[in-house]
Amino acid sequence: MKRHTLPTAAAFAAAAALFLTGCGSGSDSDDKIAGAEQGESSGQESPEASPSSSAEVSDFGLPDDLKVEISPDKTGNKGKDAVLAAQADVLMARQRLFVDLDPGSRYLDVYFSGEAQAFYKAQIAAAKKRGKTISGTYRYYDRKVTRHTSDIALVSYCEDQTKAVPKDVKTKKVRPAHPTPEDYTRYETVLKKSPGGVWQLDRLSGRSNASECK
Repeated sequence: MKRHTLPTAAAFAAAAALFLTGCGSGSDSDDKIAGAEQGESSGQESPEASPSSSAEVSDFGLPDDLKVEISPDKTGNKGKDAVLAAQADVLMARQRLFVDLDPGSRYLDVYFSGEAQAFYKAQIAAAKKRGKTISGTYRYYDRKVTRHTSDIALVSYCEDQTKAVPKDVKTKKVRPAHPTPEDYTRYETVLKKSPGGVWQLDRLSGRSNASECK
């Protein structure tokens, strides 16, 4: 599956550092980010019911020919597990974006913010212009919350697109999968809570041909 161009790891590290140090103080997390502001969730609902674990994640109305496998990766830490469950929603919303190909999608507003929102808005606009959507299987695993507070989290994970294929919007034809090492990607991401209390993907970087994901 063809990789999208992503921000570099160096750019992500610099952006994440600036993003985190620009916040206030206070945290209820064991893995404390110095200077991160504490926030409270208002309980605002997402477009689909939030799952109690990533293993129970909603299908987000995805078509039958598109499968998403997300490893639960539970840690036993209440804060981290809540972040991972929310991050699973973000991953599902990402797939829905490439199904709808709508730059004005409500999923963009609910689950994405900042640079990540701008990145995916551009990506789905480009995919729509090409007339290509997605099909096959996307697998996500080795998900880790490396640091978090009540409203900011750093999450890394692996993606396997060896069985993911593009599909022509008009003809509905899919191109056969031709797996390559580039189909394994390690992501580093920053999630933050919206004013309504929903975890959103704010920044990301990806490194393809990731040996730790094979």
